[in-house]
Amino acid sequence: MSAALDVHLIVASTTYALQVEEFTVNIRRSPIQAAMPGADPLQFDLGFYDPSITVRGVLPTTNGSDGTHTIPSKNTLEDITTNSFASTITLSIPGTSGGPAGATDYIGKIADCSFTLMAGKETIYWQYRMTLLAKKRS
Repeated sequence: MSAALDVHLIVASTTYALQVEEFTVNIRRSPIQAAMPGADPLQFDLGFYDPSITVRGVLPTTNGSDGTHTIPSKNTLEDITTNSFASTITLSIPGTSGGPAGATDYIGKIADCSFTLMAGKETIYWQYRMTLLAKKRS
């Protein structure tokens, strides 16, 4: 159960360490397009965008630790998803902005979270996929 990227999930004042295999940023824009008879359509871009972040990774069956922060189990992450609906959630990727101390942060609300039980030869673990409807990168 190894992941290539550590991402911090910050809820209120608690920081969790997520083991992430995939981190996807999707920015959707919706320009307005109006058909013009006999001509190319008119397009207007009002500058609106709709960013979302999707993370996929693995979770242990019980809470663990990376030495500093708790690695949440499936039940803990499920509790965060169902109980923190009013909280602003931050996904932070350490060491990705500037130098090794810099971090890239995305702030928003959890829109979707799914869990899949994976049975390995030696261990059982949970795979998760979580989507965060985000504000722009901070």
